[in-house]
Amino acid sequence: MNRSLERYVKSGYRRVEGWLLPGAVQMIIACAGVQTARGVKGHVAEIGVHHGKFFILLYLLKAAGEKAVAVDLFGEQEKNIDGSGEGNLAKLNENLQKHAGNNDVIICAGDSAKITGNSLIEAAGGKFRFVSIDGGHTAAITAHDLATAETALAPGGIVILDDYFNEMWPEVSVGTTNYFSAPRGIAPFAIGANKVLFCHSDYAHAYSEAVKLNCPAYVERNFLGARVVCAEFAKPALAVRIGRQGWWKLLRETPPGRMLRALYKLVSPRLP
Repeated sequence: MNRSLERYVKSGYRRVEGWLLPGAVQMIIACAGVQTARGVKGHVAEIGVHHGKFFILLYLLKAAGEKAVAVDLFGEQEKNIDGSGEGNLAKLNENLQKHAGNNDVIICAGDSAKITGNSLIEAAGGKFRFVSIDGGHTAAITAHDLATAETALAPGGIVILDDYFNEMWPEVSVGTTNYFSAPRGIAPFAIGANKVLFCHSDYAHAYSEAVKLNCPAYVERNFLGARVVCAEFAKPALAVRIGRQGWWKLLRETPPGRMLRALYKLVSPRLP
């Protein structure tokens, strides 16, 4: 890990306005390691960069000669029909300079619905190994951006979708489900930290194993026709951890168990 990336991961990204959970950082760095080991090449891109919190991470993960493409409405916020994010080119450039630099950055200002996978490839001069989708959060825009990302993806590349499970943006899940109602060349392999990760099937096992090795807990589930790793990065509350224990399931309805539950309710912080 280079020094700039190490500094950004340690604390830098917390100083950039936006939304990015630590677990997402861990997953992407783990997958980038697999890409390096397997010789996956390509540029990086994000659709919907806001002020660059996640885009800077992708920038710092790119190799020499690879480009970073930022797609956002930026100054055309009147077209931001659902109010998801507020891309600001001046703040993006300021944050890039502070944490990464801006060599090999390509700015694509405008509506992502007018961008295709082929135009993204043309802008960078090649295909992509990371494409993050965090632009418009309507069903139609989500489906369009997924098509753009899949078309632009290099062999072994990863599509990173934000907010599928965010209750404030239900149309993201609708658009994704609609897109995957037809056969596609990519499938999900991991869910965690408000991200869903997709790749070509012949890379899914390697990426899934990398995610497993870099999260505290996980389960495997079926999702959109594929087997995925559901990664849990936040440490569960003590009550949740105890509740999962077999001994507590036997104890909880006994007199001592009911007494402990009543005591916990009495001393635990009250919810608003």
